[in-house]
Amino acid sequence: MSMKHILFILLLAGIALATPNPVHAQTNTAEAATLDKDKATVEKHIKPELAALKLTDADKAAKVHDILAARFTALREWHAANDAQIKTFWSSFDKARSAKNVAAANAALDKISGVYAAIQPQHEKFLADLAALLTPEQVEAVKDGYTIKKVKVTYDVYLQIFPKLTDEQKAVTLKDLKAAREESLDCVDMKEISAFFKKYKIKIEDEYFESQGIDAQQARKDFAAKQKAEKAGAATKVDGAADGAK
Repeated sequence: MSMKHILFILLLAGIALATPNPVHAQTNTAEAATLDKDKATVEKHIKPELAALKLTDADKAAKVHDILAARFTALREWHAANDAQIKTFWSSFDKARSAKNVAAANAALDKISGVYAAIQPQHEKFLADLAALLTPEQVEAVKDGYTIKKVKVTYDVYLQIFPKLTDEQKAVTLKDLKAAREESLDCVDMKEISAFFKKYKIKIEDEYFESQGIDAQQARKDFAAKQKAEKAGAATKVDGAADGAK
């Protein structure tokens, strides 16, 4: 082989080494885009919790941010591995409820609890980490922020539907709603958070209220009828005002 050929081969090799690999570049770009998307998802989910705290201490805010971000990231990974069976059990629960099969519904809930038992150590560490930085009231605010204040919203509606609840009955109702919130902290899907609150609303209405001689179904019917009547009355007033203005 002539020197000219050798130099030509070396030149081509040099060009090949110097030219970026388009496939590798595309892979890096795709990975970066995925990381950015994942980060945005985490930030979106922890934003309500941070907003609820209104922390003015920058150092504390940064630490709490990191705890919340790490927690949500870990939850997503755990759910990716467990959601298939969890969703199957929730489906069984819904079918049992539709069939009015209390035993089957409770069995499905037991299976769901069994799956979530595996994440309890992480759950407890998360709350302990928050408690080391925040007051009990602030930890409550984090819980409410994550569950979009479902405890307060549901409790306030209960007070409207069941206006004659005693202080003790109110306390038990609030306690059960907070238990629903506690279990909901391990969810990453709002639909499942609502499912846990449904679980406890059933406990409150079908078990506790019934034991207290409260007919929850009738109370809901009465409340719906009252709302309908109030809406009709408001519409009549608007129509009357319009007629008077003619």
